Amino acid sequence: MLGPVGILTTGFWIWMIYDCVQYERDRSTWLWLLIFLNFPGAFIYFIARWLPRASIPMPSFLNRWTRKDQLWQAEAAAMNIGKAHQFVMLGNIRCEIGDFDKAAQAYQQALEQEPNNPQALWGAASLALRNKDFSIAKTHLQKLIQVDPEHKYGDASLAYGRVLLELGEFETAQSHLESHLRNWGTPEAYILMAKVQEQQGHSQQAREYLEKMIMKVRGAPPYHYRRNRHFVGQAEKMLKALNR
Repeated sequence: MLGPVGILTTGFWIWMIYDCVQYERDRSTWLWLLIFLNFPGAFIYFIARWLPRASIPMPSFLNRWTRKDQLWQAEAAAMNIGKAHQFVMLGNIRCEIGDFDKAAQAYQQALEQEPNNPQALWGAASLALRNKDFSIAKTHLQKLIQVDPEHKYGDASLAYGRVLLELGEFETAQSHLESHLRNWGTPEAYILMAKVQEQQGHSQQAREYLEKMIMKVRGAPPYHYRRNRHFVGQAEKMLKALNR
């Protein structure tokens, strides 16, 4: 009889076979691997095929291993074709596997060819934000929202407001965030606007923005509330601090 470990490993193996039959186009190769290697084959399939489909963040070394073919193809396309699009795709894959320095190089190569390429500007700005290079991020985002004001459904605009706040450009940040809120009304934008008002000594206006955001999120459909409830918690903490 199988013990608890045997039952678990057998169940896992059957689960991977079922997943392979249901979702894999090239199922014959993977099925042979699963059948002949049993649990080790199931583990390989889980890492190589199931995890990427599940959109679960993986350690960078696993990401690099599972996406090595895509990385090789992107590198070959960038070398052989060498257009901005190919360098953007290469930068995106390098970001996903955690190779951020080389990703920045790829985005820069794209921008050298197309200075107004929205995807390259967004990629370069995102890496600058990650590195807290706010001046560089500002340059890229400023150009990006001139080229494509609605890029990423307002994410670029929101990031620009965040950068202006980090750089202490409060008046410019206020003007920009007012425009952003008219177009999108994202919860984080209310938080940023409240911080701008607080920095300028306008505590009452800061409270009003926070209270308005809390009411909007709490009155939204359940899915929207679940996605943004952490902003409600952040706003409540800010309100307590303002009331001291």
